[in-house]
Amino acid sequence: AGGADGSAAGYVVLRALFPNRGAQYQAAYDSEVATIAAGEAKTRGLALGAEVAAAIVANRSNDGRAVVLQPYVPGTAPGKFRGVNPINRFLPYIRPFSMTSASQFRPPAPPAIGSVAYAADLNEVKALGGAVSATRTPGQLETARFHTEAPATFLTRNFGKFARTTANVADAARLMAIIYVGYADAIEACVEAKYFYDAWRPLSAIPLADTDNNPATVAEPGWTPSVPTPNHPEYPAAHSCTGGALGELLRQYYGTEKVSFSFDSTVTGTTRTYTRTGALTEESMIARIYGGMHFRYSTTAGAELGKQVAN
Repeated sequence: AGGADGSAAGYVVLRALFPNRGAQYQAAYDSEVATIAAGEAKTRGLALGAEVAAAIVANRSNDGRAVVLQPYVPGTAPGKFRGVNPINRFLPYIRPFSMTSASQFRPPAPPAIGSVAYAADLNEVKALGGAVSATRTPGQLETARFHTEAPATFLTRNFGKFARTTANVADAARLMAIIYVGYADAIEACVEAKYFYDAWRPLSAIPLADTDNNPATVAEPGWTPSVPTPNHPEYPAAHSCTGGALGELLRQYYGTEKVSFSFDSTVTGTTRTYTRTGALTEESMIARIYGGMHFRYSTTAGAELGKQVAN
């Protein structure tokens, strides 16, 4: 029974990863399993699901996640990330699911901070992404805020909607596997590139623009972003990496760009509907500029990285 093996697999994995939540998972598991007709199919399905789950947990038990890293030393040179105790440094050390290595799709270096391209993107985020902005509209700020819910809840809750687009358990499982493998590898590749290039965020780049030796940038010492900036390096943009992967995965899975789906955000309390597989990606890219978190070139590189992982 497909419902039985799917339920057992999910239950066993969750209990292994989060044993302190066992009572919560037990109640959900019992409720789900009770809806499946008794018989040999159910019995064998539950056994198969548990067996597969145990094998997956064992396979990933030493996947590099527990790596011990030296303390992070922030850079002091112009262009270098200034964060203290930045997050997710362990991600590049995890064994990938589909990539040959975390660096397989590392993007080319970002524009030099003395370049025209860098200045253009800095001036854009300076104007649109500041806490005080004369050009950003309320709707643009709303877009920025929509995409600031923590990814752990924002993405998993909204990814789950795709599983509910079909009553076929095997199809739902395959789609979820595609989405989550793509997401896991895209974020790993993205963070690997972030710490490889170790580039500063607009949060530092704009107040310190008088140190970048670029005549087209002007420092604004009191500049702050319109929404909080995550504590990890700038390039490439993580939301663009994962969004780019999701968009391409959906396009290939459904065989068309014309796919409608919705995402909701607990930050804004709103739901947005997209009618193309790439629409969420495009929105999340510009949202990071409106939020003052990223340069445009970083969102572009992220989306391309995500697409390569998806392929």
